Amino acid sequence: MEASGKALLTLESVQDGERVQEIYHGEWFRKARSLYIRYTEADGEIRTLIRYSRGELALTRSGAVKMEQTFVDGQRRRGSYRSAMTAFELETDTTKLSIQGGGAEHDEQGLPALLPFTLEWKYRLLVEERLSGRFHIRLCIQEEHE
Repeated sequence: MEASGKALLTLESVQDGERVQEIYHGEWFRKARSLYIRYTEADGEIRTLIRYSRGELALTRSGAVKMEQTFVDGQRRRGSYRSAMTAFELETDTTKLSIQGGGAEHDEQGLPALLPFTLEWKYRLLVEERLSGRFHIRLCIQEEHE
């Protein structure tokens, strides 16, 4: 498979010990030195775009909720959350960020050229300097067969 196309996404999120698994239909593509994953959640009201480049994952949600988060292993990064009801600044304190799979084909940036692959990250979410939760996310991307 070429380095773009439709994908079946399995998102497993563990927040403070509580596990949730969701499945989305989306797409993935590579552009310049980054890998992108795009999908829609919440009955089409929220569009999510993930950009992964070596050592950094940026997650942007738009629509009913506007949110920006950045994850870099071993670092704290600022982000934001906005909805019709509230808005606040947040921080992610990332303790793990990795990509696995993609076969033997990886470019000089460490990005996979083939499906399937998995992005995994662990972080503490801070809102106004207070711990809001501990998260462990696994996003498995595989080829979607029509």
